[in-house]
Amino acid sequence: MPESTLGLDIGHASIKAVKVIGGLKGYRVTSCAHVDIDPKEGVEATLTALLQDMSLTGSGCNASYRTDRVSFRNLTMPFKDRKKISQTIGFELEPMLPFPVETIATDYVMAANGNETRVLSASVQEAALEQYLGLLANLRLDPDVIDIDSVATAIQLSKDRTDTSKILFIDIGSRTSSAVLLIDGAVVLVRSFSFGGDMLTEAIAKAKKVGKPEAEGLKCQDKAGSFLQIADPMIRSFCQSLGNTLHAFRYEAMMEAVPEKLVLSGGGALFAGLDKILGEYFERPVEVLDLAQYRELEFDPDASGDWNPPIMNGALALALREQKNRNGFNFRVGRFQKAKKYEQLKAEARRVAIYAGVILLALLGRYVADYYVLKKQNDHIQSQINAVFKETFPDVQRIVDPVHQMRVKIREAKEALLFPAESVVQRATVDVLRDIGLRIPKTANVDPSSLVMDEQRIRLKGLTDTFNTVDEIKNGLEASSYLKNVSIASAQLDSKTNQIRFEIVMEHK
Repeated sequence: MPESTLGLDIGHASIKAVKVIGGLKGYRVTSCAHVDIDPKEGVEATLTALLQDMSLTGSGCNASYRTDRVSFRNLTMPFKDRKKISQTIGFELEPMLPFPVETIATDYVMAANGNETRVLSASVQEAALEQYLGLLANLRLDPDVIDIDSVATAIQLSKDRTDTSKILFIDIGSRTSSAVLLIDGAVVLVRSFSFGGDMLTEAIAKAKKVGKPEAEGLKCQDKAGSFLQIADPMIRSFCQSLGNTLHAFRYEAMMEAVPEKLVLSGGGALFAGLDKILGEYFERPVEVLDLAQYRELEFDPDASGDWNPPIMNGALALALREQKNRNGFNFRVGRFQKAKKYEQLKAEARRVAIYAGVILLALLGRYVADYYVLKKQNDHIQSQINAVFKETFPDVQRIVDPVHQMRVKIREAKEALLFPAESVVQRATVDVLRDIGLRIPKTANVDPSSLVMDEQRIRLKGLTDTFNTVDEIKNGLEASSYLKNVSIASAQLDSKTNQIRFEIVMEHK
């Protein structure tokens, strides 16, 4: 780790930065800052203003990537060697992702070891990652690590902890919240939820008929939980989604995923009574994290004045994050790997040149002798490939690179059957289906016959007992955060079954 490291946590609504210096006695926080992102100025201008008061000379930098912009997959690999996993994980992910693996950057952590290795992968689109690194480069920042915000904090939480083997870490942000399940110190599950502190603020503003800034002030100053009754339905809905996620993971991974303790962080964790509701729902103890106190860090006098643990935990975790720590993620992989210093490159180039020279001399004779045979074999194989290509795709008149052209054709066919990548990242199809099932009243006598979903619309057909039940189904679906423009396309009495045959049409938000 460098002598000093800057942790940069760029969230949806604010930016947090913490600088620490490592020494023989441990780490010391030398400066910190927290500023809300101005919607008019944008992230770059806000970040520029924040960093003006923080000396970055000689500092390394670790930055965060938002959890809700990452696609996670739990995989099972037949081997434990990290090099083999890195080489094959792209092939394992290809049928699971709605976009080509060539367009994503992927890292992974080992979730569990046994006869088979369980791996948790995290993927981001290269275009978005490139844009993010470009923004930081404009400010002369070249991070050593791009980690996932909630995971970086959870990893720090698991260090040297002996009070529990299963921890559910919950980071409550302004618009989204993240949950990280740790089992024996390993990250086994990461999920993002559409719940945050801004939703509570908006509910208070509506109930008290005040503006959002005033409602935010009331929420932050409410130490007695006066607004808990207003926020209770939203918090319990979040608890239900979180519980369903843990239940689904237990079924999928066949692992005991019941947490022994819940740990909260993020600005939303400051809302009075939130920890109580979570504790009652999951029947587990709940702790609001103070990472600086947990790691027993010292503060310079100028750094401790505005310190707010739940808000600053993420930036501090990034500043403490070790570059070679394989328990966390780092999206500086592939073509995004950080360039090495000149002297390191020079030494590596000299060593590679020596090895390459020896290998070339050893193989030159064999290559010359085998060239003619290999050329003949290549010509024969090429003719076979061309024949297969012509038979499979007779409509293609000009064949330049048959293998590449065939891959393009297959990729186009796959993409035609899938939703756009943006909608998959933001809203998984299984989440929409689950939400539709939850919105249909449990007391309704419904016999669905078909559900057809495309990029814009969803059509639900089936039989029910009365026209009123059709209206109840429609009203339930209208309350969904995934759907809009819910309407009854048809509802008529079926003379054969003496039931109401209906069709409801809705659109994706």
